Amino acid sequence: MSNSVRHFVLTGDGRIREFSAEQAAKVAAGARLVPELADSKARYLQLTLDDEADAEIRVQSSGAAIRFDSEGRLQEAGPAQPEDQITGFEHDAVIQWVLRDRPQVGPTFH
Repeated sequence: MSNSVRHFVLTGDGRIREFSAEQAAKVAAGARLVPELADSKARYLQLTLDDEADAEIRVQSSGAAIRFDSEGRLQEAGPAQPEDQITGFEHDAVIQWVLRDRPQVGPTFH
């Protein structure tokens, strides 16, 4: 069992792209360009999964608004404004994507 962090960028046209931890760190440092996001705003979603408990998976999420320059270099990251909020549908879709390879276990409600 483990604790893992996953990184996602959600675009205004409905695309969701996952970045590895190494890729996300390089994008954040400006050392990796993302040309397909040049001159655009997007939303960033980070999921932390903790499945160290015997029959429970805990998911924590945090989001931000991000902006890229004309070359696709991360220009700005900050709190999401109301128009930049990650919808419940997008959030749930990303969580389902992350959990797709996990064994099926019934939900636990707290």
